[in-house]
Amino acid sequence: MKYGILCAMDEEIETLKKALINENVVDISGVSFYEGTISDQDVILVRSGIGKVQAGLTTALLITQFHVDVVINSGSAGGIGKGLHVGDVVLSTQTAYHDVDARAFDYVYGQLPQQPARFDADKTWVARLEKAAESTGLNVKTGLIVSGDQFIASHEAVEQILKHFPDALSSEMEGAAVGQVAHQFNTPYVVVRAMSDVGDENAGVSFDDFIVEAGKRSAQMLLALFAA
Repeated sequence: MKYGILCAMDEEIETLKKALINENVVDISGVSFYEGTISDQDVILVRSGIGKVQAGLTTALLITQFHVDVVINSGSAGGIGKGLHVGDVVLSTQTAYHDVDARAFDYVYGQLPQQPARFDADKTWVARLEKAAESTGLNVKTGLIVSGDQFIASHEAVEQILKHFPDALSSEMEGAAVGQVAHQFNTPYVVVRAMSDVGDENAGVSFDDFIVEAGKRSAQMLLALFAA
């Protein structure tokens, strides 16, 4: 079993990099991939950079160049679902784009032409992470994570997303792109996100204050999975 672990930012990857042993670095297209082991599990760890294109590119490289068996996108997100608080963790059952609109061609809001409206995360891996979470003491929920090239920082923006995706729990900038590429390569994937903010007018300040802790919490989920 080989895990492909994709994080967007340094703050999200730092804890996992510290746990990686027997490290070997491979650079492709300006992206550094860290090969090694965590708790005797084979891991390819990578900081993709921020946004959907970077996430899609990096996911494709993980699958085609490193032949990973599963892709896990780990990091931070804004909690937009009811009852979510900073520090809570969301596991994706599905991902979708909140910034796509091709309804003029009879697609549903968020659906890219010739793609499913939502990308299903692998149920087995969601269940494994839920089980691993029992040892972490973290508050973990499962549900829809939506993605777009936009940092959500107002009640109006949150309400606009929830208008189209009333079941969305969190919003970020990479997960659905990971899901789309994994879907096209028929590779299992799941997104693990700790809440750094709640998408309101204070989101920027909250993000800066809690991004490191959010990165640690999402990494904690993966370390528990590897140790199980």
